[in-house]
Amino acid sequence: MQEYITKKELLEEMGISYGQLYRWKRMGMIPESWFIKRPSSTGQETILPRKKIVKRIQQILQMMETQSLESIVAKLSFSPDADVIEFEMLYKSPHLSAEYVSALGNYFKKPGYTAIEYMMIICCADVAKREHFTTRQYVDLLRYALPVAQGCKKVETRCIFFAAGGDWHIATLDNTAHITFDSGLRTIGNYNFETMWDKLKEEL
Repeated sequence: MQEYITKKELLEEMGISYGQLYRWKRMGMIPESWFIKRPSSTGQETILPRKKIVKRIQQILQMMETQSLESIVAKLSFSPDADVIEFEMLYKSPHLSAEYVSALGNYFKKPGYTAIEYMMIICCADVAKREHFTTRQYVDLLRYALPVAQGCKKVETRCIFFAAGGDWHIATLDNTAHITFDSGLRTIGNYNFETMWDKLKEEL
């Protein structure tokens, strides 16, 4: 169950100011979606997911000791529409085979990919590997998956791959949402983009 911390408690616990917190938010280092308004005895208060926000602030403070603010923003901010990886760099990804990357390039011919597109490409590769897909089947899966990725605008997303009647399907939903499939559907992949991005951005 998600544990929350009030903004006031957070500032006291982490030893930071109101101004610092909202400056980091404006610069994209802390996601807007983490700031949640709820009724209180005095009117309204802001709460945040404790584990995520404490970890992020610790990360920012640690990085500030050795890195410029611009460098920190580049690593921690999330822009759903900006390309983060050039096509040729995909060959260096530890998550993709050269065969898959070549097939991707031959079919889609894109010079670069956004963060969510990159994560979707990796998810498809993982599904293809576990399900013993051919390279052609991998490309077919991407044909369904990349438009889904392009419509996804936030990193706090889960992506679920499932099979029904011999066909593959993909669904995206908010990280906090719960979904249950009937016995006629088989889940073949369940991925948390937020967790993935925390790891992948260190590789870029």
